[in-house]
Amino acid sequence: MKKNLIYVATAFLLITTSINAQKNLPIDLLKGGMHDANLIGKEYLRPYGEMLGVNLNSGWYNSAKVHKLAGFDITISGTYTTAPSSKESFDVSKLSLEQLQAMNGQTIAPTMAGDKAREIAFAHQDVPQQELVTLNGSGMNTFVSPMVSGAVGLPFHTEIMGRFMPRVEYGDYGKAYMWGLGLKHSLKDYIPFIKRIPVLQVSALAAYTHFESKLGISGSVGSGNLETSADAYTGRLLIGANLPVVAFYSGIGYGNTKSTFDVVGDFNVGPTNEPETNPISLDYSTGNFDFNVGMRIRLAIFSIHADYTVGDYSAITAGVGINFR
Repeated sequence: MKKNLIYVATAFLLITTSINAQKNLPIDLLKGGMHDANLIGKEYLRPYGEMLGVNLNSGWYNSAKVHKLAGFDITISGTYTTAPSSKESFDVSKLSLEQLQAMNGQTIAPTMAGDKAREIAFAHQDVPQQELVTLNGSGMNTFVSPMVSGAVGLPFHTEIMGRFMPRVEYGDYGKAYMWGLGLKHSLKDYIPFIKRIPVLQVSALAAYTHFESKLGISGSVGSGNLETSADAYTGRLLIGANLPVVAFYSGIGYGNTKSTFDVVGDFNVGPTNEPETNPISLDYSTGNFDFNVGMRIRLAIFSIHADYTVGDYSAITAGVGINFR
């Protein structure tokens, strides 16, 4: 059953992401050359590159308490991240474009997270009155990702955590996989005041997640794949209170993500349709502090939890799990 849940969740992620990529990734910007396509494409996809990093660094914990030796949990959760309004558009006049120019005096273009109704048309500088390609928002300023994770208690008030999504293929949409490792160590015994209060918990967390996906894309300039790779790191201080049924937890820390979005395949580039291989490569690097608060309700070994993260991108994580010791 766990395998089926993973497949369903992964299929959902692939379908929603690939439909947006195929319909909205501005491949046809290659008509204006590789240089301009990469500049515009990087700003257009930026919210999704950054939301991916937020999601990969979320969902690692639902309690500040560390498992006892041989204690464990298995959790299925999902993170819902929303892009701020400032990430729904960008100013093309600030880009060093060489061949493309915005038409009709427009300078504000939608990102992929922008409104569907918002659009901007580009023309080649040699033929400024002839529309070459139109850029639209997708109407989706959110990013949803499922996670399956687990943790096992080790000696010395430490637990090891892992998350894993097997390499899953879903028809013609594409494939994706993810894995991650983390450690959580209790700090309670090092703080005399906290040590004397049984319900209070303090711990430190360090975790790493790797994600890869391949999605089919197409346009008038050719077809190929959008290959995504991301590495996310986070370190957090966790503070919480564990009561018999309800646990409250919060975490503050720093997260860093490096991701790449590569368009792989053979495409026709520029006004003369010169053939080029792998013409677009977009790199994103983000790092920021964030803070979250959450609550977990536990009935016997079963639990349900939800938390909210405050940062450059707001995120909600919720899930269910089995917990022992």
